[in-house]
Amino acid sequence: MDCQVATTGSDAARGTADQPFRTIQRGLDFVARDGGTVTVAPGTYAEELTIGPRPPAARPIVLRSAQPQAAILDGAERVTAWRLLDAQQHIWTRDFGPAAPYHNDRGRWDLAPRSEQVFVNGRRCAPAKEGTPIDTMPDYSFTATSSTPVRYMLKLPADLNPDTARTEITTKATLLKVRSDRAVIEGFVFRRARTTYQQAMVTLSGEAIEFRGNLLEYASAGSGLAIQTKHAHIHDNTLRANGQFGFSLGGTGNVVENNLVTGNDLAGYKEWGTGGTKIVGSNNVIRHNRFIGNLGGVAIWLDSGPYNNVITHNFVSGNYGEGIRAEISFHSLIAFNLVETTQPCTSTMFGRTQTHCIGISVQNSAEIWVVNNLVRDNRATGIQLYTYRRKGTDLPSWQSRTTDEKHAQWLQRSWADQVVHAYGNRFFNNLVVQDTAEAAGPCLYVRGLLNGDAPHCHGNEVDANFYWNSVTHAPQVQLKDGREMPNGQSDWQTRRGLDGHGRGAFGPAAYLQPIQTATYPYEPTAAFLAANPGRDLSDLPWEIKTDYLDRALPSDRRIVIGHIQSTAQ
Repeated sequence: MDCQVATTGSDAARGTADQPFRTIQRGLDFVARDGGTVTVAPGTYAEELTIGPRPPAARPIVLRSAQPQAAILDGAERVTAWRLLDAQQHIWTRDFGPAAPYHNDRGRWDLAPRSEQVFVNGRRCAPAKEGTPIDTMPDYSFTATSSTPVRYMLKLPADLNPDTARTEITTKATLLKVRSDRAVIEGFVFRRARTTYQQAMVTLSGEAIEFRGNLLEYASAGSGLAIQTKHAHIHDNTLRANGQFGFSLGGTGNVVENNLVTGNDLAGYKEWGTGGTKIVGSNNVIRHNRFIGNLGGVAIWLDSGPYNNVITHNFVSGNYGEGIRAEISFHSLIAFNLVETTQPCTSTMFGRTQTHCIGISVQNSAEIWVVNNLVRDNRATGIQLYTYRRKGTDLPSWQSRTTDEKHAQWLQRSWADQVVHAYGNRFFNNLVVQDTAEAAGPCLYVRGLLNGDAPHCHGNEVDANFYWNSVTHAPQVQLKDGREMPNGQSDWQTRRGLDGHGRGAFGPAAYLQPIQTATYPYEPTAAFLAANPGRDLSDLPWEIKTDYLDRALPSDRRIVIGHIQSTAQ
């Protein structure tokens, strides 16, 4: 049976259009046993929701906003009773008791506290480290102590009183937990949660979940969305201004498409675990998304041993750090992406500063295929192959649950030899353009293949790419730290020679990649509302037969992806 929810309702009501429930959780409990649709009227709801397991024969649970993004789940509450501490510096303060939910989690390493957020008239105030001198704090900034009582100091402009303004602090953590199969969440705003490192504002676990048309913003330290599902469809969402990732992906067999992921990493993690998305799950398809202006780390990051992921037709622009990185990963496809204008990301983690801005990077991975991408005007390097002696123990033991035989062989070999094996990576038919004064680095950078008497890196092929650098004339191909193998073969040597066909003789206009478009929003797919949902993946380019201009490639240049199976159903 379906039900209605409105801010004017009552949880003692019948849940009908003329007698709606007051809280969304009451509506979810109403349909929990048999399934049904919970329709939520426009308004702001201060709740932490759970959709729990239910009988397999039940109908799907559909949680939908009556109007697109008009129903708002907000994890912040208004706080008054501030005291003026320093009239000259315009510093206000407030103490909270030991049981108050505002206590920070002390963050990670040398970063500022991150589980708090303060908003004044809707503007997010910048956090500063505990002990920051108040005369150095800018307007709209704050500190919070880690001692009891928890004390906030808030710096505001001279004419602004936090009691007469609307001053809010995030108090709620996860706003929605889905622990059910066959659920649909559509059209909500999830805003301002007090998440800590590796937590998410919305967490999806279960099978055959559709999450569409939602806006997620201001998860304070973790990600906006955690996808821990099987065979889910995540599409047409906006994930912006979250503390760490836009979304994290640890599930398997999911399709993530047509989302906008922008402006994440407000907490300042920068290089470590940050940016648009981090993918540790396998057999996922990430396609037709826009990753724009994420503030640190990597826009799309494969890490911790995943395999058989397909990353295609994404627009990756203006991010800080790296556009796409495959790190200690296995047998995945990176194809037909446009990766451009990656900016410097300066990390102070572990007491050292690192500045990097790379389009596509493959590090200590095996059987990664980087083909048919357009990589242009990234500040340091277009495409990078980087290998060093990465510890086998960096591959987590839970990956041993893999069902892929070749993946299992790679894991076992790396664990046994105590070094991550990097082999069989292929870089074919990419167009790499460094055509501005800021893009001063090489088109291709092959670095760090130091194997000596313990070779773990071999058989990587770089061929049939096209390079263009008409402004700075930096090296099209740059090698560093290479060493001969004991058998006389160079670590980086390929069957055809290192990119023997990549002459850079063509201008970028000759190899333009079309930007893929999609219809917004998607209509609800019947498959995801049925008892046995699935998604047709027959249009995925498991075999690549043409170049950018849709001209047939010679048979020895065609890309066959091997044992990747279309399991994302």
